This record gives sequence, C-alpha cells and structure tokens, in this order.
Amino acid sequence: MKIGIVTFHNVYNYGGMLQAYALCQFINQKYSNCYCIDYQQEALTRKYRHQLWDPEKPSVQNVKHFITYYILRRNYKKEQKFNAFLKHYIPLTSAVHHIGEFRAVSASFDILVSGSDQLWNPQFTGGQLDPVYFLDTDHSPRKFAYASSAGARDFNALELEQLKQYLDSYQAVAVREEYLRQQLNPIKQDVQVVLDPTLLLSKNDWLSIREPVSGLPQEFILLYTFDNDSKTIAIAHRIARELSLPIVSLFKVKTKLPIQYTLADLGPAEFLDVLDKCRFVVSNSFHGTAFAINFQKDFYSVYKPSNPHRVLNLVKKLSLENRVINSIQDLPQVSKWGIDYSIPMAALEKERTLADNFLTFQYDGDLQQA
Repeated sequence: MKIGIVTFHNVYNYGGMLQAYALCQFINQKYSNCYCIDYQQEALTRKYRHQLWDPEKPSVQNVKHFITYYILRRNYKKEQKFNAFLKHYIPLTSAVHHIGEFRAVSASFDILVSGSDQLWNPQFTGGQLDPVYFLDTDHSPRKFAYASSAGARDFNALELEQLKQYLDSYQAVAVREEYLRQQLNPIKQDVQVVLDPTLLLSKNDWLSIREPVSGLPQEFILLYTFDNDSKTIAIAHRIARELSLPIVSLFKVKTKLPIQYTLADLGPAEFLDVLDKCRFVVSNSFHGTAFAINFQKDFYSVYKPSNPHRVLNLVKKLSLENRVINSIQDLPQVSKWGIDYSIPMAALEKERTLADNFLTFQYDGDLQQA
C-alpha cells in the first residue's frame, strides 16, 4: 500500500514545514510507504523564489529585495536550513509543477491524502481552488483529507459548487477548524474536525530531531510573531518584565521595546530546541500556540482578528480558552499565569486517538478505512 500526501511542504515557515513532516512521519510509522508529493505550486513558488530582478514586481521592491537578500544575506542561512531539513526528513516524489504531472506521479499511489495547512484557501493558491490540492486524478485511488484548512475564507456559491465536485470523490474528509466544517456541511456529510498534524507527534518525538542552539539565556520568554504584531510584542514585554526574564524573538521585529535576543536564522530543528528551553511562550501564530501546548509550556496566545478560528477551535478542544487574550489589559495577575496541563493533555490524547483511527487504513484486496 503506497500513500501520497499533498500539502504546503516547501515553505519557509516553521508550522508549514513541520506539519508536513509530522503527517508524513505519523503515517510512515504505521505503513512505512508514505511520500509527500513534491508539488511546486506556482503561487507559492513565486512567493518564495529569489531573482536578481523580477519583472512582475515594482522597481522599489526589486531593489529592496536585492539589498536584503543578495547583499545583507537576510534569511539566506534560514532558507538553507529549511531546504536541508526538507531534503533529510521528508520523503519526496519527483517534482510536480502542474495538474498533468500530478496525475502522472499520483498514478502509482493507492491512497492520496490532501494534508493540513490552508491548501484549500484560494488566497494562497493564486486566487482560485487548486485541483492538485483536491486530488484531481485520472485513476481511482482512495482519497482522504486530513486537517485540511481554508483559514478564514468564506466560500462563494461558485466555490462551494467546485468543492462539492471535488469532495464527492473523497472517501472521508477531516478538516482542522469547525468554521470550515460548517461551510462544507451542506455539500459533504460526516466531515470531522481533527488535530493539526504537529499535535499528532509527542514532545519526545519532536525532541528526537532537534538541533541544539548555543548562547541562549538559562530562562527566557519566547516571542513568536512573524507579522510584527505590536500587541503580541507588548504582551511579551509585560510578561518578561514581571518575570524578570529576557525575550528571545524568532523574527526581527520593529519595536522600541527591548528585545534582548533575535534568532532570525533558525531552521526547523533548531526551533524545536529553543521551544524546549524557553520558560514562557507569547505568540499570535497558530503553530506557535500548538507547539507551546504540545511542549506543555506556560503561554498566552494573542487573538488574531484576521484568522481566529484555528486557535479558538484548538483551545476549546483542550479547555485552554483562557489562554487567548486580546490585549495587555486581559492579562490576569501573575499568580494565574501557570498552566495545569493534566486536563488539556488528557483531552489531547483523546483527540490523538480519533486522529489515529481516521488515519488507519487496511488492505485486504481492497483498501478500506478501518
């Protein structure tokens, strides 16, 4: 039985690449014959590619990019580490660039899985639903969606009709957020809501692939905001001040508040080490929140109006709703910052069992979901 996954695997952000690794690793632990189909999606490739001069971009943007990437080498080391992680840890097929190549490569698979992340959000796929991420094939494998997401997208009538046509060929569909399940309910019955793949692996699973980072303070606040969110930065500063701890930021942020350490060139495996060593996590990122929970860290997740559903859905499942705040004024007294993880981890184990059941396949002449 050969299983293929399509997802956002070749992106330069921790959550995107680590969720792809996690889903492939989880399935390979069960079946040992799972591959990530190396789809080089045009819109994503354009977003991350580096050119001396891109005719599709304004001159000012081209000059800025030339200086920051080719002269200052900003993000160069980080991207090299991501590429090395992808090559070493995620089993890939040959590269696929369009639907025709996908159909040819996918013909050798018995099961196809459209994996996690926002691969059903047209915002990230060139403004339209991408047939590759809906497993549009010429043959008839069994098709499953695991933790697929569309972010905060509100589908229009035409998109819903397209979704119905695509999903009619699926054996089973599981999404990451209740918000998407409700939109799909009129066109696809029995849609489940399941864990993001990063939560399928335990803390020990993750630490088995970490790479140590030197020069860190003994205790610190980890700041995880890749969009320079001022509220998240201010909350991290307040917590750091109250606990008399320095801040380690994973991204360069623009602020007048003191950020003692900025580690903007970490690869995915180094990120895991920094996460393990921190005392407290402050983030407005879904995966920042998910990893904080999985590593049982004290944390606050800052409400993100543009896409709140995935974080809210997760914390509700795990009885951690009070860890989502909107401002410094929402911070309780310091004595209430600690988290008792006994109830959340018990809930997480139940969700892992549900996910494991969904991702359990049997082969006895015909493929069936157990």
